[in-house]
Amino acid sequence: MIKNIELIIKPRTAAVLMTYQCTAACDECCFSCSPHLTGTALTYDKIKSFLDQVSEISSVKIVVFSGGECFLDFELLKKCIQYATQLGLLTRCVSNGFWAKNLEQARKKMHTLKSVGLHEMNFSTGDSHQQFVPVDYVLNGTIASVEENLYTCIAVETNDSKTFTADDFKNHPLYMKYLASTSKEKLVKVMPATWVSFHTDNVYDFNQKYQYDPNELGCEGMFDTVSLEARGDVVGCCGLTSNDIEELHLGKMSDNKLDEMLAIHQSDFLKIWIFVDGPKQVMEQVAEWVKEEVPFYAHKCFYCAALYNNPTFLKAIQENYLTVKEDVLSRFISKSVAFNMVGE
Repeated sequence: MIKNIELIIKPRTAAVLMTYQCTAACDECCFSCSPHLTGTALTYDKIKSFLDQVSEISSVKIVVFSGGECFLDFELLKKCIQYATQLGLLTRCVSNGFWAKNLEQARKKMHTLKSVGLHEMNFSTGDSHQQFVPVDYVLNGTIASVEENLYTCIAVETNDSKTFTADDFKNHPLYMKYLASTSKEKLVKVMPATWVSFHTDNVYDFNQKYQYDPNELGCEGMFDTVSLEARGDVVGCCGLTSNDIEELHLGKMSDNKLDEMLAIHQSDFLKIWIFVDGPKQVMEQVAEWVKEEVPFYAHKCFYCAALYNNPTFLKAIQENYLTVKEDVLSRFISKSVAFNMVGE
């Protein structure tokens, strides 16, 4: 929207959405992944090109392989992890655990990936995921992962409508037998993950502890992560609604240089404003300009999508941004200095 400063934020994380195909078809998947989305996978050459350019950004320390389901093409995943490791990058995988049908299979997969450099493993589970992947599989994967001394995080779908909880995971017989009160348990983090609706006909309730904290200042995700998604687009944010915001898609990896795309991304005033104050706070200011009420969203990414997909709001920002520009840019410089220092 407004292009007026040079790239100063140093991103710390890269992500590769290897495919939109998945063994599950969760009702509220942010990317609408499903088993039917065949032909959506990235090639090794595209991923390699992205990793080569990412490795030239000294602040990027880790690359996350996700999807869809990144384990669907296990040989490709293994090859990419090995290459990223050779470039000096740490690696993380995010999976639903469909491949961990028993401990023997899970141990074989985890040992293979650890041997080529995998550093961390993440799993997703909960009511929706368990319609397609039993939680036992996720436990098998978790056990095999920590046996390889990999830090392992399990995100559990959470809102007031969900019955399966993070405590249920930790009270599962497999967790109690293999992980509870053992030296390996310190490698496991089980955490609630806010599960939100992307459809108007499915409205969830959220108690206060699961809601977006209205006092949270800024959104570091706007500039902290750079992603390559399954269609070959470079995306300047890995947020839940990134595929619903055209402005976050910076261009095709095959047609542009990564550093140039990021420089343009970071010179957009609205993105700077969101980075500094967060999308809800930006929307509150814009709502004052247009005399509208701010709707409630349980997750900050929905405020961002609401901003970018409301022509009235975008027009108001164009017409009024000069009233806040000096203050926002001043705080952006201060915040970027602190942000970069933390990453060093």
